Amino acid sequence: MDKLPVLFVSCDARSLEAQRQAGSGPARMIWGQSVRSVLLLSTDTSLQAPEVTHLKGDHERSERVFSLLSSRGFTPDFQDETCEGRENFLRALLSEEPEDLCELRLNTGMSEGEYRLVGQCLETIREQGVLVICLDDKRESQVSLHDRHLREMISGWVQDQQWGAAISFKGGQSGNRHNRKLEDPTVCLLNAAFTLGGCKFPQRMFSSGMNNAGQMLSGFGWMR
Repeated sequence: MDKLPVLFVSCDARSLEAQRQAGSGPARMIWGQSVRSVLLLSTDTSLQAPEVTHLKGDHERSERVFSLLSSRGFTPDFQDETCEGRENFLRALLSEEPEDLCELRLNTGMSEGEYRLVGQCLETIREQGVLVICLDDKRESQVSLHDRHLREMISGWVQDQQWGAAISFKGGQSGNRHNRKLEDPTVCLLNAAFTLGGCKFPQRMFSSGMNNAGQMLSGFGWMR
């Protein structure tokens, strides 16, 4: 089975849910592909540890995510929750609802390396027909992914990866530059998405106006 994309979506989720409109950038990226299972990644500043939330369908996927994180040294919480809001959001975002849905909510305050490790933990999920959506949920006035800041940040990460690989190949020490604690929810989430996308620059970018200039949806897509 081919990998489904990893999508990083910055939007006001409640505003998008209320629009009841589909055909967004993410929907166009998966046209022609069957999406039965979705894993949402989000951030929650009130959490002290990652939290796996089962929302819909069989528990197997949620339990798998919990197991993958636990095997790499994380101590996630697990809970069941109703998902009406998330279903409405996905219907607006993707034009369809998955049969299977779980959400991994990440706490802030971990290191850059730990957020990237989360992405590494979940790489196998993509090979199992799961669409991974990293939801950067912001109020309308904060959605600003169309500016250059995050694109330049990702470009810097790609260059760091290439430099680290070159130093390692030559037998040198690349050093550990990933211990800085991160508090910005967007940067935390983007680090996990970057690793899930193979530590490459995203192949797609999108920015879509909804009903007016204040209701925006924008993001990145790692297609390979």
